[in-house]
Amino acid sequence: MQRPLLVVYLILLCLGLAGCLPESADQVTVPVTRPAVTETIAETAEPTLPTIEEATAQPSPLPLPSPTAVPTEAPELPAPPVREDVDNVAAVAADAIAYMQNEQLFIRTLPDGEPVPVHAAPCPEDSYCSLAYLKWSPDGRFLLYTYYDGSRTTLRVSDQQGNVQIIENVALIRPGAWSPDGRSIAYMVQTDTPAETTEESFLAGWVFEVWTVPVAEDGSLGTPQLVGPWQNSGDGCGGGGRSLSEVLYENEGGTSYGYEMGVMEWTTQNILLFTLNCTNIGLGRFDMTSGSQLPGFDQPLRNLVLNNSGDRWYAVTGYAWDRENPDHNLLVTGTPDSTEITVIPTSAKVELVFVGQTSGSLYYTERNPLGRESDDMRGLYFAFFESALWRIQPDGSSEERLLFGEDDHAYAQVEETAVGDILFVLVENDRPLAEAAQVIEDNNMLQAYHPQRHIMQLTASGGDPVMILSKAGQPALTLP
Repeated sequence: MQRPLLVVYLILLCLGLAGCLPESADQVTVPVTRPAVTETIAETAEPTLPTIEEATAQPSPLPLPSPTAVPTEAPELPAPPVREDVDNVAAVAADAIAYMQNEQLFIRTLPDGEPVPVHAAPCPEDSYCSLAYLKWSPDGRFLLYTYYDGSRTTLRVSDQQGNVQIIENVALIRPGAWSPDGRSIAYMVQTDTPAETTEESFLAGWVFEVWTVPVAEDGSLGTPQLVGPWQNSGDGCGGGGRSLSEVLYENEGGTSYGYEMGVMEWTTQNILLFTLNCTNIGLGRFDMTSGSQLPGFDQPLRNLVLNNSGDRWYAVTGYAWDRENPDHNLLVTGTPDSTEITVIPTSAKVELVFVGQTSGSLYYTERNPLGRESDDMRGLYFAFFESALWRIQPDGSSEERLLFGEDDHAYAQVEETAVGDILFVLVENDRPLAEAAQVIEDNNMLQAYHPQRHIMQLTASGGDPVMILSKAGQPALTLP
């Protein structure tokens, strides 16, 4: 990857994130529906945004010393979304969740543990910092995540008590991966050596090194060990011009390119699989046994996930969400030791795919853009979309649409608890913010209308989803 382009991307992402999380503790309750599978998803018409009509001075027809103006009525402000404080996870049965709230990482053991703050140094003034790629060890005891402090990226390992260890010199937007037994962590380091260029690679790349760190039974880290080099053919990252709800949604599993960049998984075949960054041509492969690079895939793939046994992968075709291209947004699968790809037929176009930790079922989201509006005078962009959450078995059977969001939110980050309940992230869209921006000039007052994330629970026994954690910041949710 090219550092200047990445810096631009991060700065733009920072600008997109600025002011996304209000300081108020008030929260929103978002209605969701649970329709039958046979329902047809209807296109939702966009409402006309309100305008402000200003009365002008009306002179009297009679000769008076001075004209009398009709008083101008103040515009009626739209009511902010109803926001309720809901923070109750006592009904959930699982080991732990990790989430961001008010820019602080918390770990909470379930069903009724207290939130434990994870230590992190404050972000330097006038810098952009990010925390992402939360991933529990296979036994659920340790949390792995990346932290960018404005100048460098580190990998961090925390136990459930919030004690953190740091792995230095980690490649930007390249997360780590747990070994199948949880006793090692793999990660990448970018060197200063240019990668070999090809006719297909129009961007200059760099040579990366794959390293591992042993993890002892008590969670302490050993001495890093070099495994071998990997040639990155070249990535170019950009961004900007995204709405607030799009930024929130992208941080939950997609980006403006429609996928989470740099996902890496360590398979039971001892092969690393990883999505390439912004160019996103297929999946990269690396043999951890021989320390050598393997041939990758020759078609664009995104949103890489592994099954629970770690010997099969799932992904979505295409560079980004594309409703028109018949070869994009298909659910596909394969094994790490082969470059063959099998399509799993689905009833809807797929944007993100997830694996249930308890049942092994696949969950996929469908998000259809309903339009994008801009306020040219203020430079604000607003995005509206409808979304659905589906469940399907890995062999393509027993497909079921679980939830349909119409035009007020989208679904992401689907997880299963130990008893089969479904946890997911619900992301509001920009409609309340768009309506408020037409009549509110003070940007600080618009904070109450900004879209937010909420962690929702759908019990295995059925019923409507309930909110278990409101105003959950990025990256929001991960389960062991």
